[in-house]
Amino acid sequence: MDEILEQTEKNYYLNLREFSSGEFEAVLKVVRPFKQEMMEASMAGACTNSAWMYPSFKTVSGIEPSREEVEAKAQQNHSRAVRRAKQNIRWLCKVMDADRLFTLSYRANVMDREQVREDFKRFLRLVRHGWRGQDGIPEWQYVAVLEQQERGAFHIHCAVKGFQRIKFLRACWYKALGGIGQETGSETPGAVNVTSPDKKKWGHTGRYWKVNKLAGYLTKYLAKTFDLTALEKKRYWHTKDLKSPVKQRFWIGGLSMSEAIRSAWSMLRLHVGVDVDCSMWVSSSNDVFWIAGCGDGDSS
Repeated sequence: MDEILEQTEKNYYLNLREFSSGEFEAVLKVVRPFKQEMMEASMAGACTNSAWMYPSFKTVSGIEPSREEVEAKAQQNHSRAVRRAKQNIRWLCKVMDADRLFTLSYRANVMDREQVREDFKRFLRLVRHGWRGQDGIPEWQYVAVLEQQERGAFHIHCAVKGFQRIKFLRACWYKALGGIGQETGSETPGAVNVTSPDKKKWGHTGRYWKVNKLAGYLTKYLAKTFDLTALEKKRYWHTKDLKSPVKQRFWIGGLSMSEAIRSAWSMLRLHVGVDVDCSMWVSSSNDVFWIAGCGDGDSS
C-alpha cells in the first residue's frame, strides 16, 4: 500500500492563480515521467542546462530533422505561442479587472506595424502626462492588442478599467498622429471608438464588459496577427507594472483523472471557496482539467 501511495503521490499537479477581484483560475495536469524529473530537478536547483530540459531534434535522435518535421515543429511552436499570449492577456485583464474597451484607428490605410507601435508610444506618453494625479489614479493602465483589418490597416484594441475621458483620449490620439488634437469631421487623422458588448455575441449589453468576455474579444484575432509578424515581435502591450498573478502549485495524488479532480475540488473549496457557477473544461485526452470562477467566501 505504501508503495502504491508513493507511486501516485505526484501523478498530478494543480497550478492556482488568484486575482484581487476574488476570481481564480486553476489547471490540473498529469505529470509525465520526464516532466516530473525536470520539475523535481529544477526545484532542487540541480537542473540548469536548458539544452537538457528542452532537447532539439538532433540531440534526441542524432539525425537532422526532415523538412516536414521542421515545419510541424514550427507549427507547434506557433500554436503554443498563440495559446500563451491568449493566456497572458486573459490574466492581465483579470489583474486589472478590465471592464471597458475602446479602439484606436487610422483614417489612412496604415499597414506599417512599426509606425503603429511608434504612434501608440506617443499616445501613451500624452495620456500619462495628462492623466497622472487626476481622478485619484496615479497611472493609466491598459492591455492593448493589434488587429489588421481586411484592407490591411492596423488598429489597436485597448482594455481599460473604469470611467474613461474619451474626449481627452481622442485628443491624445490625434496629437500622436501629428494633429493638434481638436480636428473634427474629415480633418481627423483617426478615431477613438468605444466598443460595447453585444448581447448576441457576448451575452450581455451595456457599457461594462465582463472581464472574461473582454479578454476573449481581445484575443479573437490574435492567431491571425501572429501570422503577420516575426516571431520575436510581441503581439500585445500592457502597462509595465501590470504583472501576471503569482502561481501557486499543489501536488495532487490520484489513481485517475476523475479521482484527482475530486481531490483538486476539495482543495479549492478549502483554499479559495469555489462557487457552483464555475467554468470548467477537460481536454479530449483527459489529462488536463481547467476551472475558473469566483470564490464564494466560505474558504475561511
